[in-house]
Amino acid sequence: MTSAALPGVSLTFDRAAAGDEPLRTDVAVFLGRTRRGPLGRPVRVESWNDVVGEFGPPDGTSATPYALRGFFENQGRAAWVLRVSGPAGFAGAQWTDDYRVVAASPGAWANGGRVTVRYRGSSVAGPPAVTVRVLVPGEPAETFAGMAPGDVADRLAGSRLIRLVPLDPDRPVSPIPADAPISLAWDLTLAGGTDSPPGHNEYADAVVAQAELPEPALVALPDLGADLTGTDHADLVLELLRVVAPLLDRLVLLDVPPDLSTVDEVAAWTEALTSFGDEVLLAAAAVYHPPLRAPAPDGTGLRTVPASGHVAGLVARLDAERGAAHTPANATLLDAVDLEVEYPEAQQVRLFDAGVDLVRCLRGRGLVVWGGRTLSADPRRVYVAHRRLLHLLVRAIRRAAAPLVFEVNAPELRLALVRAITSVLLEAFRTGALAGSRPEDAFRVVCDETNNPPEQDPGRVVCEVEVAPAVPMEFIALRLVLGQDRGLEVLEQ
Repeated sequence: MTSAALPGVSLTFDRAAAGDEPLRTDVAVFLGRTRRGPLGRPVRVESWNDVVGEFGPPDGTSATPYALRGFFENQGRAAWVLRVSGPAGFAGAQWTDDYRVVAASPGAWANGGRVTVRYRGSSVAGPPAVTVRVLVPGEPAETFAGMAPGDVADRLAGSRLIRLVPLDPDRPVSPIPADAPISLAWDLTLAGGTDSPPGHNEYADAVVAQAELPEPALVALPDLGADLTGTDHADLVLELLRVVAPLLDRLVLLDVPPDLSTVDEVAAWTEALTSFGDEVLLAAAAVYHPPLRAPAPDGTGLRTVPASGHVAGLVARLDAERGAAHTPANATLLDAVDLEVEYPEAQQVRLFDAGVDLVRCLRGRGLVVWGGRTLSADPRRVYVAHRRLLHLLVRAIRRAAAPLVFEVNAPELRLALVRAITSVLLEAFRTGALAGSRPEDAFRVVCDETNNPPEQDPGRVVCEVEVAPAVPMEFIALRLVLGQDRGLEVLEQ
């Protein structure tokens, strides 16, 4: 507060530092194609502006950017993005004998970009200075002015569009020679960037990478149906579920492939997924359909967008309003204004029976998510709300129990484990997530001699948890295994 300020209280609000919050269940991870951005490295974004800054404005060639916009327009607060691409090359241009200017990330997006470099030697106007201006089609211009010659590479490391690369990293030199004249100018044009569509292997790598992120609780793949078809698509979905299901902490939001145009084709595709027959895997995914019509960010009209991004944002919004234990359905989608196709009621029933969660257009309410079921037919696993309650409890229990992994296996350890887990479940009970009028009706925690007999491996502690969700159904049974050699495992029984 300056001396000219009026008397009173001055408040300054700083944005909190971004960091993983594994207990949250409203964070999504998007796997798909973007205009630019790092490959193989997940990036956390907290707004649409963050998305555009890291991955560029949408250019109409992929669905993922529009799905991300739908996520944030529906009040999603944080997401991770994994750019998926086939082999891609960097655009670039030779600057001097020792340096090359290259695009900050691979792809054809930077082809035709112009980089102007102006050097002014030492004079009465000041010390030597380099100014770089970057103009890439479709991107905001960047200007780096007044740089000392030796600082150019470091300063350009902050550019979203280009990097300065020495041709001999072991012999870094200033890009401006010592005997340079009073002024120099270069006009460069970037070229040589290449793209190729991602295949099964690229998506498989992204599936593994997202599993390493502790924060996401929702997984969306908006471009998957366009990039992989037939058995390749089905194999990748099965591979994804085999990775996600054992984690017990996230839900996959699947889109119907865009080449399926009829109700019978959509139902047959969904039924082919459910024919996997493994209810544990199927419980890790829900299908949302049909695609949406949403305004393009550049105001050029409407475009068709897979529903998963908007639905993920709605789930995040309802999570903040009501909690993860409530069904993320019967709520209006924001941003989208129409459906790509509106089915008659008989066809809606056909899709619902096949396991599709529909988006419907209801008079006076707009577009409403009208379904909250996973692909599983098991009564214990069929409801999205129950799966998300399980995900929340597993995340909380892991945090409570993980500090006890290296403790000595003794009654004191088992008591500490029961106390830590009970505190988590009591909080869930108080918020109305669990059934029963008393805590003992809502959950049970057993960690004593009955499931830890004396002859058991002393490096292993078993704690069994039974939870009754607020909606009447069978108990969800969890089994915790605490091992000094394997760490903490949470298994669903």
